[in-house]
Amino acid sequence: MATTTLTPTAASADMPKLVKKGSISEAKSPMSATQTVYGCSHIKDLLSKARQPAIDGYTKLMRSIRRPGNVSTHIHKSTAGTAVESTNGFVLCHECRDFVYDPSFEEIRSAGSSKKRKHAVFSEPGDKRLVATNSSSTPCAATGLRGLYNMGQTCFMSVVLQSLVHNPIIRAYYLAEGHKRDECEREACTSCALDDMFTDFYGQEKHEGYGAVHMLQGCWKGGGSLAGYSQQDAHEFLGFILNSLHTANTGDEDEEATSSSVAKRKGSDTCDCVVHQTFGGVLKSTVTCSSCKNTTTTYDPFTDLSLDIRSAAVAVKKKKLSMINGTATVKEALPMELSECLDRFTASETLSSDSYQCRKCDKAQEAEKRLKISTLPPVLPVHLKRFSHSKSLATSSKVDTKIRFPFTLNLEPYTAQPKAPKPSPPGDQKAAGDGGTGSAKAVEPVYVLSSMVVHKGKIDNGHYVCYCKQEEEWFRFDDSMVVRVDEREVMGAEAYMLFYVVESL
Repeated sequence: MATTTLTPTAASADMPKLVKKGSISEAKSPMSATQTVYGCSHIKDLLSKARQPAIDGYTKLMRSIRRPGNVSTHIHKSTAGTAVESTNGFVLCHECRDFVYDPSFEEIRSAGSSKKRKHAVFSEPGDKRLVATNSSSTPCAATGLRGLYNMGQTCFMSVVLQSLVHNPIIRAYYLAEGHKRDECEREACTSCALDDMFTDFYGQEKHEGYGAVHMLQGCWKGGGSLAGYSQQDAHEFLGFILNSLHTANTGDEDEEATSSSVAKRKGSDTCDCVVHQTFGGVLKSTVTCSSCKNTTTTYDPFTDLSLDIRSAAVAVKKKKLSMINGTATVKEALPMELSECLDRFTASETLSSDSYQCRKCDKAQEAEKRLKISTLPPVLPVHLKRFSHSKSLATSSKVDTKIRFPFTLNLEPYTAQPKAPKPSPPGDQKAAGDGGTGSAKAVEPVYVLSSMVVHKGKIDNGHYVCYCKQEEEWFRFDDSMVVRVDEREVMGAEAYMLFYVVESL
């Protein structure tokens, strides 16, 4: 796939929706003419090319599975991209990465067996019409690769939403109906709007852009300064949407709470909502008195790390000019490593006696302060402070320093000892460790880059784009346009926010 360009059409306002509930009149309406149904497009190709060998092979496997004394526990693989589960004979499609329901194979599987799948219980014509009205097939091509229409300088919102859509934990939560929008009574709910996005992105084979109208309405209602068509900061929107999703999924109605204050009150160790179980980490701050060496330790929850970046250093080099047989002086901006940003974040800093009062000495003293990561979240958003604001000069500017970042990041040098425990998945109430002793499983502090938000242009007239990794390929999301790119383009982009996912997830 070279390029996929998604352009708005006149019908874009009427976006397709996956209907969960249908009317009784629709359920009673006559069905269309009978058509051959396949489990997925790959099963269709298999049966179209070699139907009889496939049927014979599956029949033979089912006989083997039903044979008395069969103790096989493996999956019987085939060369056609499918496999058969050895306990019940369910068909797995390797391309879809899921079990599929195919009528041809299901008829063989359920013959002479009481282990029929749920589809088989609907034997009456009325039941089949009811199922057809209230369900929709999920095509294999519905992989979430869709752009978002720009509805008036909404690129700041689009890039953050794309990062959430391609976040493995958030995706699993919403595709498993973690938020039940049919039961939600909140007006302009952002969690319902995000659930709509996942339904359309992963439930329908669509390639045109998506109009996130409901999400925009929810942001205007609850976002205060987000209302209107002026350009906003993507990092500020990330804080808003995480706070809004936390509120929608926990029922916390404290509208004045910001993302950071909610995190402090509902840290990842106590809040089991999907937001804090995905992004919630804890920073350890130690302050050591330079006189008595007394150490004070505090723990502060966080949902992202904001790192300072220095102004671009300049190296002066001499460049040969072959045409005139001379040299010219060239100034070259030096890049900054992400590891340097993290080193500066966790480095020791000296507190003057004007800002620290030692309790043990009972007087003002100089002290040494240091930050370390105590608890690592499964997904770590890293915010690079590219926008600087001067209150005295009443001006704002953008720091254009090139940041070199790795695809794989080891966070062990920046963590407190011992290694941070991994938060339990949302809804998992069992204690970590064996025997319910409460011991936490250590997270390997190796993270892989999942998505990245980029800011192009100047501070007052810039544009946001997003890079997300799908399987082993990278894609650039520029409003409604989705383009597959290589790693070189990703590495060369001017990163503003980086989303790292723990490798052992």
